Amino acid sequence: MVVHLIRLRFIQVYRGLANVGLLRVVFLAVVILPMVTLFLVQRIAVPPWPYIIPGFVLYITWLVHSRRRDYHFLTAIVFRPRVLFLWEYILFTLPVTALLLSETLYVQAIVFTAAMILIASSVPTRNVVNSRTLKLRIIPAGMFEWQSGIRKNLVVLVLFYVPGLFGFYHLWLSGLSLLILTLVFVSFYSEYEPRNMLIAGGSGSLQFLLGKVARHTRLFAMILLPLIITALVHEEFRWLSAGYFLASLNLMAFSILLKYYQYRPGAYSGAHQMLTTLACIISIILPAALFFVLFNLFLIVGATRNLKTYFDAGN
Repeated sequence: MVVHLIRLRFIQVYRGLANVGLLRVVFLAVVILPMVTLFLVQRIAVPPWPYIIPGFVLYITWLVHSRRRDYHFLTAIVFRPRVLFLWEYILFTLPVTALLLSETLYVQAIVFTAAMILIASSVPTRNVVNSRTLKLRIIPAGMFEWQSGIRKNLVVLVLFYVPGLFGFYHLWLSGLSLLILTLVFVSFYSEYEPRNMLIAGGSGSLQFLLGKVARHTRLFAMILLPLIITALVHEEFRWLSAGYFLASLNLMAFSILLKYYQYRPGAYSGAHQMLTTLACIISIILPAALFFVLFNLFLIVGATRNLKTYFDAGN
């Protein structure tokens, strides 16, 4: 049963790639995948990357696991669904494990596998009923994505934000915090609101988009600012720190624009989550982050055209 379900999971991944589009899949396979592979092979044995890369993969695994919607279904048909989860995660993260072992990083490989077991053993947070609602008064009521996203990811946000405040001691603390926080915040936009919430403001599609990007990016910049200030202590890396700060803000705009480029009322987009995660990984190579600055211009046009249908239907 477990083997058949894992085979089914790979079929789902194949179909998900088909929905992304042939041109994008070819671009991913021919350009992006070799670049990421080369980066991992070159960096995996250079401190602090033996800790950053496995930690980043573990975070992505936890993010996927926490949003699973099939826990109750699998519990009904599989005797031990956590075993199925573990095999899925081990297979999908096998390249990272192989890299660690190839560089004789046995301790990191053992810790990585143990953390994977802990993730697979936990109940996805989508399936946990919590009667306590965290009140987030500092987040405006209209920013419902942040209200929901922060409640779901509060522990991860705190765990990675606090070490980043000590970036004056080691620059990579700020860098790791910046990367993880960007990944978390851009993931807030994978669920699409109903149409009545979309048009509640009464503005046009372009005004709605520009206003939302400005508000969300401004608040995100305020959250990241303490991390960047601590990183600027390292004079030789000031321009690099400023560049990554701007790249993170651009990724926030990219996530919002991509959401409304794909927008369908009340839907959930796995493709959005995959593409925003990929964008964060590519932006680690700072010159490549410029691509998303240009791509956002394309997204503004497409998202405005897509939303115009829903705004005009209300008139």
